Amino acid sequence: MQGERRGESARYQHAAFVAIRILGEWLVPFPDSTLTLIDPPFRDERVSPPVGAVVLDRVHWWTVSAAMAPELSVARAVSRRYWERVIDGGALPPWFVGGLVEYSARRIVARLSDEQFFSPFRSRTEERFFTGFVPRDTRVPLRPEDEGDPVPAYRMNPRGVTPSTREARMLLALGTLERWIGRPTFDSVLLAFVQTSSGGRPTIADFRRVASATSQQDLSWLFEQAFDGSGVFDYAVSNIESAAQSDGRYRTTVVVRRVGDATFSGAGKSSFTAFERGRGITVLTSFADRDSIRDSWDGRGREKRLEYLGPAPVVSAQLDPDRVLLLDLNQTNNSRTLAPASGTAGTRWAGRWLLWMEDALLTYASLL
Repeated sequence: MQGERRGESARYQHAAFVAIRILGEWLVPFPDSTLTLIDPPFRDERVSPPVGAVVLDRVHWWTVSAAMAPELSVARAVSRRYWERVIDGGALPPWFVGGLVEYSARRIVARLSDEQFFSPFRSRTEERFFTGFVPRDTRVPLRPEDEGDPVPAYRMNPRGVTPSTREARMLLALGTLERWIGRPTFDSVLLAFVQTSSGGRPTIADFRRVASATSQQDLSWLFEQAFDGSGVFDYAVSNIESAAQSDGRYRTTVVVRRVGDATFSGAGKSSFTAFERGRGITVLTSFADRDSIRDSWDGRGREKRLEYLGPAPVVSAQLDPDRVLLLDLNQTNNSRTLAPASGTAGTRWAGRWLLWMEDALLTYASLL
């Protein structure tokens, strides 16, 4: 440990022990009997670790506790060494292994966060002031599945080929696969992949075969679009309206669109192209009488129109209400409402901004 962080040695060690324990309980035991982690100097780029040691990502010497920066650095380092040892990644793209590492690290940190704050978030947003020197906890939690670095790089440039962008896409692809087949089945897929890869050099095709066999589903449609392709996933609710009928009922129309060029169909293509096959995209329509309807769409066409006849007008429509498709690039267009409720996200963010402004003014006044 560097001098400025030796006071937090117990925090780093606890994170390492928890990471090793979680990986062992989740998949297979950690293959090494010893593990050396090195905290690099903050500004020195030249680090020559001993053979077998793992260098942590650099952590700013001054961070807020809720940012979980030390824990995330340790979790990534331990996960990186773990995946290097349990499978031979020579035939796997670096971004695939990097996605496994990031996915594992986030599950570990979510557990650590739950122990400390009784909330399984990845971390809380840490803003920095005075040219990045002074940290401040803004109390905005980051979800472990799709928020925080390196995901913003993917959101800004989904077709990018940089390592961080490709790893972020793989992280979201793994999360989407987990939500589609369920976490218990997904864990069984990873365990089977590790076990069947022993003594060999697995490929993504091997991972696909293991996933399909373990889940007992044909997942070729998902791998072709999310893992093998570079298309952009983006679905949107483009319009909702209700028209009163002569009998007192309302005819509701919901129009959903595929904005991106990638498809989330839920099944392979059918030989009868005129018919839908798959239930990949869920559409939740809510009405004024508090009733709701869940419908589905295979997501292949450019647009789908849903019509309902009922006693109450429409209030809102939402695509993918269970947030299965983590690869969806722009989730702000996934819903549309005709009757905004009180206490919306805008009100909450305005309150947080006012608190931030108050803190900023107090900070400025303290320096005068």
